[in-house]
Amino acid sequence: MQNWTNDHAKLIGRIIFAGILTLPLKKYRNIIKEAEDSKLFRQIPVTIKSLNESHHTWEDEKNKSSVIIAKIEKIGNSFAIRYTCEGFNKKYLIDELFWERSCVDSSIRSMLFRIRRISSRNELTHRIIKGLIKHQKKFLNTDNPVHLTPFSQVQLAYWINQGQKDSGFCSTWVSRLVNKLSVITPSGEERMLKSFFPTQKDTNKRLIKQILDRENEDIQSGKLKTPYTDNELRKIMEQQSSISRSSVNCYRKDMGIPPAKRRLSGYKYPPFSANFSQYYSLTKKSIQQNCPTVSGVYEFCVKNNNGIEYTHGAINVFYIGSAANIRKRLNNHLSRGNKNGSIKKHLEAHQCLFRCIEFPHAWKEKEKKLLELFFSTYGSLPISNKMRGQSAKGKI
Repeated sequence: MQNWTNDHAKLIGRIIFAGILTLPLKKYRNIIKEAEDSKLFRQIPVTIKSLNESHHTWEDEKNKSSVIIAKIEKIGNSFAIRYTCEGFNKKYLIDELFWERSCVDSSIRSMLFRIRRISSRNELTHRIIKGLIKHQKKFLNTDNPVHLTPFSQVQLAYWINQGQKDSGFCSTWVSRLVNKLSVITPSGEERMLKSFFPTQKDTNKRLIKQILDRENEDIQSGKLKTPYTDNELRKIMEQQSSISRSSVNCYRKDMGIPPAKRRLSGYKYPPFSANFSQYYSLTKKSIQQNCPTVSGVYEFCVKNNNGIEYTHGAINVFYIGSAANIRKRLNNHLSRGNKNGSIKKHLEAHQCLFRCIEFPHAWKEKEKKLLELFFSTYGSLPISNKMRGQSAKGKI
């Protein structure tokens, strides 16, 4: 019976810890503060150790309720982690003998379990960020998405547990944290932790996009006479990735990039120099998980095969906009206060997607340029953009 009770207690402990991992940062920050301010905490002989080499944190009042856990800073040839709250940088060390003596007092023991779980979450978070720095060092140095190495959460969990006796951190726990948290990279960009885990498919898509960006520049400068065929793209990629022609064709279509003949015939929108993100579902949950809180341009489209018929052809795009904070603006579009009736109509009638481009400066000018390119390609502005002296001719 005693063995069953111990096993059951361990199971309950793992369930409670899994729940703590999903707590929003604001709530988790308050739990740390409440624990340390408690009279019971002061009765426990605890040694507080800093997980980070530096005791400095990156305090910012604006980020108190956000998902930003830390800022990664480049110092020489290495990287430093600065947490957004001092409490995230702590590990509590408690003498084992005190654990045994405290078993009689349930309130003290409850506090011990609480600070142990806080310590475990902090330690797991720290190891996750350290692991990402180790495996994605090239990307953090260059800020070039092509340099993101294919990497999985299972691989990270294995790396975390190596050399750590009885740590027992599993990939599901890693997943609970990386799907909720973000960091500020050395370039100043906010990036969700889950974006550090690209698949080989993601890497190949970014490489194709980079080659076609150069293709567009070389055609305009006269260095290249004709666009690359899918087979030529495959050969160019051979040095970095083994890929078939059919896969190149599939990935190119996924990104909305036309074949070589159509690129040669004067296709203008979307321009290949525009580094759009991948498509994401246009829902509040998806926006929170995938949309950055930076300035830039965004695009809405319907998810269907026929698209929207415009004067000079069909495309799924129905709106192009810009904002100082893309995530905030997209959430406004989904709110009841959205005054654009056309966008509301599309959201009600179709499954919609969004993608975006980050521009630190002059995002309104970039939006204007993209709208001009769209107009010259399809004969009218996107159907949900408010027209100025121009009637919308596009219709589903």
